[in-house]
Amino acid sequence: MTWSSGDEMIDDSCAHCGREGGVEHIVTQCDFFSILFANTFANSTSRTMPTYKLIYFNFSMLGESIRMILSYKGVEFEDYRVPMSAWKSLKKTIPFEKLPILEIDGKRYHQSQAILRFLAKDINLGGDSAHEEYEIDFVAGTIQDFTAAASFLWDSKDPDGKKELLEKLRSEIIPYYFKLWNEIAERNGGYLANGKLSWVDLYFYGIMNTFEPAAKTDCINEYLHLKLGREKVFSTPGIKEWIAKRPKTAY
Repeated sequence: MTWSSGDEMIDDSCAHCGREGGVEHIVTQCDFFSILFANTFANSTSRTMPTYKLIYFNFSMLGESIRMILSYKGVEFEDYRVPMSAWKSLKKTIPFEKLPILEIDGKRYHQSQAILRFLAKDINLGGDSAHEEYEIDFVAGTIQDFTAAASFLWDSKDPDGKKELLEKLRSEIIPYYFKLWNEIAERNGGYLANGKLSWVDLYFYGIMNTFEPAAKTDCINEYLHLKLGREKVFSTPGIKEWIAKRPKTAY
């Protein structure tokens, strides 16, 4: 309703809902619904914030890429590092007896590559098309092949056999794979797929954090475009902050 007060025309209908009723309506009804909406929105927001817990060992390898992608997403997470002394008994309680495991609101997610693909979907790190997804998966497969060839670094109990395998790794396997990855990085501005950051970059450099000291090599710095790629990844907002604060480990 509009009424006159001197030279002004005053409308006492509610600015929120348009109903007439003067001050009493505005205070008692409209404010009630405004407050109710605000509280409902706040409660729903707090309910939808998931909790994250990463379960892995106290080194980089397969867990570090998940730590990096969670940091890139800007979410808080519990970084639980299983003591090796506790692993023998813990592993019996885990399907397939493998880590890492990511818990989101208590639900467990397994397998590092599957976890990375899942987390990458809503932050544009998983590819914008089937072809881009293939390019990422292709490189991830070659990294997995390489780590299988280098697995003796962790698995071998034979010092003499390990020495022989290490010589082959340095003279044949590293040059073969790193030359190809360096060429891929050169075509993609330092990245390993599609000319932009993706989860496979985090996967690769996370593994390299463990591989290089284990193999006693500084091979990334010997390949210009991989070196550039690592610099780009480690200077990415979110990841940069994680690297600055993460625990210092030998591997």
